[in-house]
Amino acid sequence: MNTTRKGLILLISGIIIAFFPSIISSLFYIIGMAVIIFSVINIIRSLTSGNRMIIPDIIGILIGSAITSLPHFVQTIIPLTIGLILAFNGIDYAVRAFNNNNGSRIVNALLASIDLVLGGTLLFNLLSAGNATRIIAGIVLISTGVYDFISGKKSGGNNGDIIDL
Repeated sequence: MNTTRKGLILLISGIIIAFFPSIISSLFYIIGMAVIIFSVINIIRSLTSGNRMIIPDIIGILIGSAITSLPHFVQTIIPLTIGLILAFNGIDYAVRAFNNNNGSRIVNALLASIDLVLGGTLLFNLLSAGNATRIIAGIVLISTGVYDFISGKKSGGNNGDIIDL
């Protein structure tokens, strides 16, 4: 795919993720409910026709349920993971700040405080942090999309990316 089209796709994806997250949640709900309904219909067909092979359809209902709950899971687990990483990084920088006697002590203390504050914010305010993470991801996609779109226009549409979508 050329860079201009890839930039356009990234731009649209970023706008949807940052400003219209309900579209993504709705797609997950629609797909999950379709899987559940299809599985229930298959179970009814299997039972009425005398076929007792309903295990795959029960698994289908479980998969459909997992798909419908995926947006809430992702909104919670991503900030939690990032918060834990930042908190552990902050602790590591704090230990380095107390163990060093040179000029890097101030830098390590500063990095420790930044990481601990950001990590704590993400850990103890998951819903707002999830929204902030989603908006930041959308903005990154938008900026990458604009860059790819502009660079694609300047280079004639194909700049020979290593990963070509």
